Amino acid sequence: MKKAMIGLLIGVITILIASSLMLPVMSLEFIDISILVTLFAVAVIASSFLVKEYEKIKRVFRIAGVGILLLAVGHLIIGGVASSAIFRADDKQQMLDVEEVVFDETVPNLDMENLIIWDESDAIRFSEKLITEKDPSLGSMYSISSDYGTLSVINGKPHWLFPLEHTGFFKYLSNGTIPGYIKVNATTGDSEFIEKEFSISPSAYFGNDLGRRIYSKYKNVGVTDFSFEEDAEGNPQWVVTAYEHKTGFSTTEIIGVIIVDPRSGDTDFHVKGEQPEWVDRVSSMNIFDEHLHAWGKYVNGWWNPSDSGKLKNTDGIGYVFKDGNVYFYTGITSYGGDEATTGFLIYNPRTCKSEYNRISGSTESKAIGLMEELVQNAGYSAKYPYLVNINGEATYLSTLKGNSGNVVGYALASVKNYRAVAWGKTLREAQTEYSRVLIREGSDSNALSEQFESLEKVSGTVSRAGVLKEGYFLVKIENVDMLYIVSSDQFPLVALTQTGDMVRISYLQTENATKIDAIEFENDSIK
Repeated sequence: MKKAMIGLLIGVITILIASSLMLPVMSLEFIDISILVTLFAVAVIASSFLVKEYEKIKRVFRIAGVGILLLAVGHLIIGGVASSAIFRADDKQQMLDVEEVVFDETVPNLDMENLIIWDESDAIRFSEKLITEKDPSLGSMYSISSDYGTLSVINGKPHWLFPLEHTGFFKYLSNGTIPGYIKVNATTGDSEFIEKEFSISPSAYFGNDLGRRIYSKYKNVGVTDFSFEEDAEGNPQWVVTAYEHKTGFSTTEIIGVIIVDPRSGDTDFHVKGEQPEWVDRVSSMNIFDEHLHAWGKYVNGWWNPSDSGKLKNTDGIGYVFKDGNVYFYTGITSYGGDEATTGFLIYNPRTCKSEYNRISGSTESKAIGLMEELVQNAGYSAKYPYLVNINGEATYLSTLKGNSGNVVGYALASVKNYRAVAWGKTLREAQTEYSRVLIREGSDSNALSEQFESLEKVSGTVSRAGVLKEGYFLVKIENVDMLYIVSSDQFPLVALTQTGDMVRISYLQTENATKIDAIEFENDSIK
């Protein structure tokens, strides 16, 4: 009997250790409960075999163990059935809140000052370079991990934030704290090291482990997406998505965010929709992808062998920056795997609401192929594109990289018009060439052709001409308020243009613009 009690005690200790390692969610909506109960049942049954003389007690142990095990199995069966799309397809399909909208009214015109040019890999490269220049020894003590990097909005501009992380247990013991984090402007690539020491981190241990810190206070909710953000005062904060399950053990339902101050350890829960304004991520790309999959797959219920009406997202998820927020976006295509989209879903991770833009055209992968075909002689590769709006035209924007991985140019491809593809060494050059191609390839489906019947033209005497920046000149025509930006790579004669010359310029009219790109430029005074 004594051996049985010792065996049972060992089983309980085993469960406690497992709990400490697993951090199980203490809710019937999660499978974790069944795992713990099963471990306990096994411990009870195993202890019964250590009872030598007391048959009645041995029988009680075994009956109790089997009964507890049956409870765990029952929980798994009920949860599994409740999780099945056979019974809960509608609930799964309705998790994504979707509103159909018009693209040109919901995605603002291209803002060259706030584009997300640099992707996560670029930002990490900038961060590593910055660390090496600041203090080479930091690289041996800490790492820069993409697991916790966050694309966030700071002072109205998109930035990547990367916290430094301990590289292992012994490094944690010797480091103690983390000296700060890195902020990278996603438009310019400018990076800076923010010296704000903190201790709470996913790579820390014991009481400083972020997951354990949250678990000590919130054991009954699931947590995911450990995002690193800055609050309104510029202080670092961990923002973690808290969720429950809508259907059995599945279908993530976001209930709010848990915000942890990495310096003080203060931990607070905020219901979804009531989080601070500075929080950019309530949801995550993974949750968006999960809900999107169910939204398209179960549009006509679970039983749909003909795939009627089914939709799916294209190969990846990208970003859109608009209204001072970072959105997720992906192309939507029908089942069948062709290279055409039926539209785009743009998802706000702050509100968890989606906008469906019904636009037929090429997928992201198709656009990448068209861009790379355009520069195949140079051997450039195009990265996963961003979705932008250029005068009403839904457009893919991608940076072009050389063999070294450095950005060597920019490419633009129309979503609707496969022939409208252009590139340039600078973003402005690419945009100007793209506008020229759109007009040349104009058709009924071309938004620019619909908006502009023809190019605006102006001619006159040059009153002023000068360098705007490398490769670009600024031209002013007498009695015309507009300033015209002319590329010297495309129109070399602009470099020789002087006051008093007669010039002709074609351009696309843009509302409220004081400077505009020249689509065509001729100097009649130079023979």
